[in-house]
Amino acid sequence: MDAMPVRYSSSAARGCAVLCLVCGFASGALAGGLHKAPWFPGPPNIDRFSWTAEACEGCDALTPRSEWMAMAALAGLDDISYLRAPDESKGPAWSYAPNVVVLAPSALKLPDCQLAFLVGHELVHIAQRHFDEDAHDLLVLSGKSANWTLSGETAMGLLDGDFSLALRMSPTWLQQEREADWVGSLLAAQACKCSLEKSALSYFSGNGQSGAGLASSHDTESERVNFLKPFTDSARKLSSLMP
Repeated sequence: MDAMPVRYSSSAARGCAVLCLVCGFASGALAGGLHKAPWFPGPPNIDRFSWTAEACEGCDALTPRSEWMAMAALAGLDDISYLRAPDESKGPAWSYAPNVVVLAPSALKLPDCQLAFLVGHELVHIAQRHFDEDAHDLLVLSGKSANWTLSGETAMGLLDGDFSLALRMSPTWLQQEREADWVGSLLAAQACKCSLEKSALSYFSGNGQSGAGLASSHDTESERVNFLKPFTDSARKLSSLMP
């Protein structure tokens, strides 16, 4: 796990999401690139925590591609900062609170659809307020009152040296990663015309195994592929729409 508040590198998938997708295709086509997609899931109904903007050492500002901006709009976001990392030390891509996506040099060399998946994945973490969800769940699991702190960093500090707490957070992290995988794939499908085969499935097929340890935040690559395959047809339909 990376130093907090960075945790995401690359809530459970809603059971009704596929049905919502089918209902939302037509209106999604009309929405264009300036409105949140009707199929995009809503964020958790929890308090907003305050986050201190973290310095990304050695990072440079990165001008977003038009397709990244389209994905952000479909996710209901309009204030994302993009940075280029100096190296691969934290993986190919990650995000940190409240609104920053960081891409490593290796990610920027990926085929367009694989890169779109990585960016979409991180945008989902931000749009779904997974950082706030982490802070909220840590307060609950630690037996703290809801008003114990509204500082995200203070709440995340409860994890310091507490492997048992990290272990209890692991199911939440796995659910968040699955949500970021499937929703991020669909953002890439509608905004970038990327099939699931060309985006997430292609990306995972070229990477080694990760995750699956105690207190892990990710499934293995093969588990992620198997989880995503049922969304192949949904991605294909979305890719036929305007962003």
